[in-house]
Amino acid sequence: AKKIPRELSIFLYAVLFRTVFYLFSVVVMAVMGDYSGGITFSDFLEVWKRWDSPHYLNIAENGYAGAVENGEHIFLVFYPLLPWLLRCLAVFFHDMRFCGILLSTICYGIGCIYLYKIAEKEFDKEAALTATVAISIFPFGFFFGSILTESLFFAIASAFLYYVRQHKWSLVAILGFLACLTKVQGLLLAFAVLVELFYSENGIALLRDKKWKDFLRRVILPGCQAAVMLFGFVVYLLINYQVEGDPFRFLYYQTNHWYNGFAPIWTTLHYIIQNAVTGWYTSTGMCLWVPELVLFFVYIAGIVYGFRRKIRPMYLAYLIAFFLLTYSSSWLISAGRYTLSALPLFLLAGDWLQRHEKRKLPILLLSSMLMMLYFVGYFSWKQIM
Repeated sequence: AKKIPRELSIFLYAVLFRTVFYLFSVVVMAVMGDYSGGITFSDFLEVWKRWDSPHYLNIAENGYAGAVENGEHIFLVFYPLLPWLLRCLAVFFHDMRFCGILLSTICYGIGCIYLYKIAEKEFDKEAALTATVAISIFPFGFFFGSILTESLFFAIASAFLYYVRQHKWSLVAILGFLACLTKVQGLLLAFAVLVELFYSENGIALLRDKKWKDFLRRVILPGCQAAVMLFGFVVYLLINYQVEGDPFRFLYYQTNHWYNGFAPIWTTLHYIIQNAVTGWYTSTGMCLWVPELVLFFVYIAGIVYGFRRKIRPMYLAYLIAFFLLTYSSSWLISAGRYTLSALPLFLLAGDWLQRHEKRKLPILLLSSMLMMLYFVGYFSWKQIM
């Protein structure tokens, strides 16, 4: 019998895992919900339409100009690629919610393929499998099944990092363009490109030795080719301009409606610690502030371990930039979900767990149990968003 290609095998296992978790969500619905008339497929789809999901669906159905609340285009803060893809899928499927579930499932499978390939290249097959499992059963990993940008960005960013490593700059430009249309973190991927070019081509040495032609050919030209990715963000700014005549209008709504902006990292850490210490025993404390406090130190540990393991600098550059952006928020309420996009953290986790076999199983079991627990909280509209 012909052997199934490895990439297809990873994809099929990923889809199977998502399917099993969707079935688990139905069990949670039956136990925790009130469905006296029976659980319908529409009920199932509605469970996965939480928090920001209705806003993406609103944009997909009505466009940015038509997505209005109280006369304002407050949904300009949401990036366009997910709504555009949902609208495309809606040509073939009637229910936009189903389109979101289908897209998330496919993108999650693609993300698993590329995460595995990156980890295998940097470490080995065992670490690659562990990294893929670790991100899948991360306590907030259930968000990969929701109608949000997590799975979409997972697919794009993992492929992006893989092709940066391969120096395939045309693919990097295309994928980076899509990443910048998906969420603001897409811009951070540019740091991976910049660091990889200087690292792999000895850019500092070329400048020091005044080898201008070599620097132009080996660093500047590939960098310019990859820089096309930034036009994805330009498209997003043009949408803001088209709708309200101001390319940076999203910043106004981000601050004045969604009450979120930039803050010094010590300010963010201060209110997280304060809320976690004073209210750890409350639902909001355990769902929101305690995980964010724990994750802060997980990021620090991951970055330190990355330096110790001398992982390729491009991954550390992205991880550090991601960490600083995430924890420089004036009101951080989704760090757990955002962490799913911190892909180098899971590469390092796969390597560390593989090197500490006795701790691997207990940690992965704890992580999976926390994922199920937090999904129950998500289903019950706790502060898990």
